[in-house]
Amino acid sequence: MLPPAVANRIRVARYRWALRRFRPYQVRRLRAGHQFDLWISDPTAKSWYDRDAPENPLEMSFLAQHRLRRGATVFDCGAFQCLIAMILAKFVGATGKVIAVEASPHNYGAAIRNCRLNDAGNVEVINAAVSDTSDPIEFNCRANGQVDDGSGAWGKIAVPSISVDELTRRYGPPDVLFVDVEGFESKVLRGAADTLSRYRPDCFFEMHVGCGLEKFGGSVKSITDSLDGLGYHLWMSSPELDAFIPFSERSPLVEARFFLIATTTAS
Repeated sequence: MLPPAVANRIRVARYRWALRRFRPYQVRRLRAGHQFDLWISDPTAKSWYDRDAPENPLEMSFLAQHRLRRGATVFDCGAFQCLIAMILAKFVGATGKVIAVEASPHNYGAAIRNCRLNDAGNVEVINAAVSDTSDPIEFNCRANGQVDDGSGAWGKIAVPSISVDELTRRYGPPDVLFVDVEGFESKVLRGAADTLSRYRPDCFFEMHVGCGLEKFGGSVKSITDSLDGLGYHLWMSSPELDAFIPFSERSPLVEARFFLIATTTAS
């Protein structure tokens, strides 16, 4: 068995070698009823983006029945390379705006390129991690990045951070808060307390149960407790379901990665 520090260095070196060998390319794909020109900059982007998916994502179809509409403001926390942000931008239209926040410098560069390729003028991309402070934070070096959990398992770099409340001060209150931060959901909510209590945006969370949430001191209960008392109705689904159903803490869905939506209306 190699010492953890040595194993980490080997893992990071292999990943960087694979990234250097990858030849980026541009492709046009149908996503959510729209054609997008996409810069495929790494193997993760290839596996996620280089395919057609004509239907609207389930969570967006659900949110579109609530506050995801023309003229809305959306904060996309954990935007990767901005395909989701650009789809959200189609929902909000030219009078709306999407603030896409992505910590990885590599993904941020690809996100800027994708937005330019598609003239997504209503998407603004910020290179930062969404957290509960404005202090720099250590982020790992994988394409599908995550805040470092202290192990340095995939290398780490210092990146700026920003809270949802600070985004609200800069850009105005969001109508929709879209969160996919690989387990850092509880810290995002701590930094969104004022925004949630004052403006009550609709919220979407990709809940990384068993694959990140617990590493940062979070739990499903900590997320739902943060929303408790704010007048929200909670809904849940998973990649295997074709609908959102009322949230239940006793559902087997909460034992693995699932989707959670909070809305201020009951249907």
